[in-house]
Amino acid sequence: MFRIISTARLAELDNLASAFPTVRSKCDRLEKDLETAQRRTKEITAKAEQDTARFHQELADLNQQADARVAEARTSVQRAQQQATALIDGAAKRAKDIERRADQKVRELNAEIEQLKAKLPHPTPNPQGVVARYQNLVGAPIDLTLFVTEDTNEAPSYGYSSKCVDLKLISLCSGCGYREEETREQVCDSPDARTSFLENTYEGGKLKRWAQEHAETCRAVALPLQRAA
Repeated sequence: MFRIISTARLAELDNLASAFPTVRSKCDRLEKDLETAQRRTKEITAKAEQDTARFHQELADLNQQADARVAEARTSVQRAQQQATALIDGAAKRAKDIERRADQKVRELNAEIEQLKAKLPHPTPNPQGVVARYQNLVGAPIDLTLFVTEDTNEAPSYGYSSKCVDLKLISLCSGCGYREEETREQVCDSPDARTSFLENTYEGGKLKRWAQEHAETCRAVALPLQRAA
């Protein structure tokens, strides 16, 4: 009867033979996993290609829309520039027209003023008592006349030889008849007293200021009989 002699090599072969089913099972499982992985890789690759294609298509659509919007914006800018140019040209034309009409109106007013000045009576010499004279916009005089009236009811004060007078300053426009007056009564007549009355801020100075302000706005033509006697 044969007897198998056990050696290290036979033991190794025996171990490998006993492990073969397990290795085979692992190989089959790995092959299945590899096939699954490959199939999954193909699916992922296909999905990535689809996503890439969609991305490129969306990018192309966005570029096309951007180009369309840029073209529209350029058209709007050009149209706005044309409108602005038209408005500026129109405003310049209107300004020139207004300036031309204003110049024409000024010439007409100057001609009217010259006609009014031609119709004015010749200026009369300053009457006695006129201390100031202004002219309104058309040359009509506005006179400030000082009237001195002796006050016979009052005797001169002690120590003064001057007579007692009443001072009255009248501002009269020979054009429209505008009239203002100021009075200082019972004054010892003297040059200093008259100067004080004429230069006082609330008497003669006030009438001078009012006459000047009236002359700056009045356009009434002087009448020969308008002057006060």
